[in-house]
Amino acid sequence: MDTGFTDTTSTDQPSRKIALVDGMVLVQRLNKKTATVVTVKDLSGCFNDRLMSLTRDYDEIILVFDTYRTDSLKSATRDKRRQGKAIQYQVRDDTNIKHIPLSRFLSHDQTKADLTDYLAAKILEYNRGSSKLIITSASGNTRSNKDLLFEENNQEEADTLLIHQAVLASHRNPADAQLMFFSPDTDILVLVTANYDLLLKNTSISMASGVVQIEPLWRALGKERAKALPASHGFTGADNTGRFSRIGKATWLQIYLKAEEDIINALQMLLDEAEVAEGMLSTLASFVCPAYSPKGINIKTIPELRWHLFCKHRAESDKLPPCPNQGMGTGSHCSSGSAAGPPAQWVLQRLGWHETNNHRGPPSPKGHH
Repeated sequence: MDTGFTDTTSTDQPSRKIALVDGMVLVQRLNKKTATVVTVKDLSGCFNDRLMSLTRDYDEIILVFDTYRTDSLKSATRDKRRQGKAIQYQVRDDTNIKHIPLSRFLSHDQTKADLTDYLAAKILEYNRGSSKLIITSASGNTRSNKDLLFEENNQEEADTLLIHQAVLASHRNPADAQLMFFSPDTDILVLVTANYDLLLKNTSISMASGVVQIEPLWRALGKERAKALPASHGFTGADNTGRFSRIGKATWLQIYLKAEEDIINALQMLLDEAEVAEGMLSTLASFVCPAYSPKGINIKTIPELRWHLFCKHRAESDKLPPCPNQGMGTGSHCSSGSAAGPPAQWVLQRLGWHETNNHRGPPSPKGHH
């Protein structure tokens, strides 16, 4: 059965194998329902089959779902991105979903919340007599098919809850056991690497591209750089919504690997400090500047970087051919959407430096006026 993850079968058998699965990722893999899926109960059976197929070689299965809160920032973001009105469905055994696409069925957060609770309970029901240890966590409640008891949690993201459960599993299992995360999310890779010293030595992640062993990453980064990795990841933005124009994750990773110790310490402080001090801002600026600075030019401050970018864009605009109306004395150059006016003024407007007064000169290299 195709589960969408890499086959992790290995000839080296640890004493015990633990699988940690992002439940909602597995639900999304069911987007093409088979003809046998008519009701929500049928969907739960199909989900259980996928889960058991994915983790067939494992002794312990930990299934974790996101928690859906209506008052959360993430919920507000989902509402903005949603196209059309969300429809809430009842999640019961006999709810008919034969002609409802999974994307529409899951469009409402309350439906998703109810479905995660439902699937978590069904997995334990289907595997009540299993010799495997099955643990499910949904809506802050963690339960198992054995006699293990867990405290309630307030984690909204499955990513962080997976780490929490992995630490608990590492404590209750022998040192030569194996931890395998099943998630295609880069956030998981970052969090597992940062917390590797709390996990079993044999820890890896099954992603769409293959299985990633964590120990080599930890050794290559070193403890301090690995611990600061989540701060760097958050500071530079997510994969699909980067915080810095035209700079992708690959570039940021290269800069991070070359960063000085003071930058790593400043990034680490972002995880711990409630307020960002002026000195920390200066250090973080020295982390950002190399992303935009050409080779051979050492720029350390944001004002210097702004001046360099201004001069660069000014030189590029001066190379443009004259517009047809230049002979009328406007001195303008052709550009996409350009209007009559000096090229320096156009560059200032484009870079956001245009001021409400009539100042026409270039910005000072020391910063804003």
